[in-house]
Parts: sequence; C-alpha cells; structure tokens
Amino acid sequence: MLELKPSEFNRVAALFENLPYGASIPNSVIAGVGHGRVFVNDPAQPTAALVYNHGACTLAGAADDIDFAEQVGRWLLEYYGSDYFILYAYPGEWDSALDSIFGSAAKKRRRLDFDFNRPRFARLEGWENDVPPGYELRRIDERLMQQIRDVANPYSRSYWKSAADFEQHGLGFCAVYQDSIVSMCYTAFAWHGHHDIDILTADSHQHKGLGTLVACAFIDHCLRHGLVPNWDCWTNNRPSVALAEKLGFEARVEVSTYHGVRR
Repeated sequence: MLELKPSEFNRVAALFENLPYGASIPNSVIAGVGHGRVFVNDPAQPTAALVYNHGACTLAGAADDIDFAEQVGRWLLEYYGSDYFILYAYPGEWDSALDSIFGSAAKKRRRLDFDFNRPRFARLEGWENDVPPGYELRRIDERLMQQIRDVANPYSRSYWKSAADFEQHGLGFCAVYQDSIVSMCYTAFAWHGHHDIDILTADSHQHKGLGTLVACAFIDHCLRHGLVPNWDCWTNNRPSVALAEKLGFEARVEVSTYHGVRR
C-alpha cells in the first residue's frame, strides 16, 4: 500500500462520498480539515483506500483487493501512531478478509450511530440554568485551548492539525472551575456542516451533569448556525447511550467495526 501526499487526497474522494455512516471521519481528512493520512492500492487510479486519523480509520473501495486488505491489517497492528485503532470498512464484503487477517489481535465490536431529533432536544429548554455554583460555561477558542490541563484537548488528541485549525473549522464548549477546564464537548471530526461530538470530563468533576451542560451548549450553537451534531458510541456504553437519548439523539443503526488496543 502506498501513501498519498495531502495534495493528492482528493483522488480518493469518490470512494468515501456516499458512506451510509461515519462519513465525517475520512472526509474531514480528505478535505484537509482534519489531521490524517491516506493510503491506496494504486496512487494513479485508486480503487481502494484507507484514511487514518489518530486511530480512527476507514477502509473503502473494491473489497476484492485482498492484498490491500492484508497490507492495511498488518500496518494497523504494527503502527504505533496511537494506542488504539477503530476501523470502519465499507462495503461489508471486506469483513471476511479482515476477520482472517486480524484473528484475535483485534476485536470485532459494534457501534451505535444516532440521528438527531430536534424536538426532543427542545425538551431540555432552560438547561443553562442548571450550571452548578462555582462553574462557568465558555466557548473554546485557540487561546483557551492552550490552557487545558485536566482533560485532553482536541489538538493534543491529534484529531486536528493545530489549535488554529480547530478554532476555524471545529467547535467546542467547556465547563471552567477555579480557572481550570474540567469538562468539554468538542468537534472530533467536521465535514459539510456535520460535527462529530466528543465529550471529556475530569474524574474529580464527574456525576455533576457537566457533560450534559457542555453538550447542550454545543448542540444549541449547532442549531443556531445551521450545523448538524453527530453522535456515535459503543453499543455497550450505557452512559453514552443514555446521554445521547437525553440530548435528543435516536439510535439509527448498529455498525460493525474492528477495535485494536496496544498492549
């Protein structure tokens, strides 16, 4: 498999433009918005490609290219650019080859993809009045991102090329306590007005509703500016499923993925 230069990423755009779910992950990289790498079976006329962004990756194209599937599998198992990987493969015909390649080295796990229901979110009207004493909600900008210590920030997680790129193309809100950012909801991937949500809360500030509040601020901003919030999570992540439903998301489809963790 061969790696494309960023100026060549558009060569694989057609392979990823009609994905039924998870489209923001590869397309944010292809569009030059997200930080990532692109590998192909043929650099001149690719019929299969892997898009990789800090562990989140998508394989698409001609599923009969077994050699490429084997190269992708070996690379993911050997590459240490992240401590994990989650691989989406389209179409499903890739699975038979990937099952054989990964064996027990990567687990086959299912994720839930959600649709957003605006009327259901509207039931949370007045959420801004629930901020606990001592906490303050703020919009995350480049300057504020540099101050994040207690929870990882989007730039440090390498989804984005830089704090400036995040401020230009992404979105984030945080809860501040005693001048420290202790909870945040931000764009992990963005493409065509869709913003994939990630939420982090410092251990010492959990169970106070902060995740709900920063997510409400994020979603409210999306709705005011014509943006679409996206949510997905593992099917067995009950707290995430519960929070998604509370925020107005409805489970749409279960997605098969491959999950590898560095030991």
